[in-house]
Amino acid sequence: MYDYLLKVGARVLIALAVICTITIASELNGTEFNGTTYILSEREAEVIVPINASEFNLTLTENVGNMTLFDEKGKSVAFNSSYEFWQGDYIYNLDFERHVTGRLIYNITLQGQQFVLPIKDHQPVRIILPTGYTTGDRILGIARPAPDNITADDAGDILIWNNTTSIPYIEVNYYRKNALQALTLILSILALAGLALLIEYYFSIRKLRAARMEEENEMKKKAR
Repeated sequence: MYDYLLKVGARVLIALAVICTITIASELNGTEFNGTTYILSEREAEVIVPINASEFNLTLTENVGNMTLFDEKGKSVAFNSSYEFWQGDYIYNLDFERHVTGRLIYNITLQGQQFVLPIKDHQPVRIILPTGYTTGDRILGIARPAPDNITADDAGDILIWNNTTSIPYIEVNYYRKNALQALTLILSILALAGLALLIEYYFSIRKLRAARMEEENEMKKKAR
């Protein structure tokens, strides 16, 4: 009986582990998160938009030509795409071959370690920073406005804004996780160098004063 309970317990634990793994993977690829996900890399961002429709309108600040649509089974779905340029925005109209529940994926370019996202559609936003990067230090960079939730993850820190109805844009300045330690080390070296210069200046002044006093004493002796 004891051995049987151990076997059942082990199977339950394995099943729970599998379920958790599937859930985490689904959340990261954007199918479970009810909003748009931006996975940042050094030069571009992969954008994942949840879809549950037969057509979709998308407003972007740049022209993208690499859109891919997947259904809930991960199968690619064909669609027709057209856009018009209006007041600085690219307004896309996507017409799917059937009703799709899945995700739309495309890439946008990045410049430097700053990501600025104008909010066009007031939906939840999730931003996943590149691996090895973080944000939150007021000297090195922060996220504005402050996220509703921040999660540290091996795949990259995750920032979530659940309500964007009153947010005109999101700005995230990020940096390498070891940047703060490097900055602290540099400041410490500069402080030690400054202290060394100050000490050298102090002893140089004392030496000059002693030489002047000695010269004045010699002049007084000659005057006598």
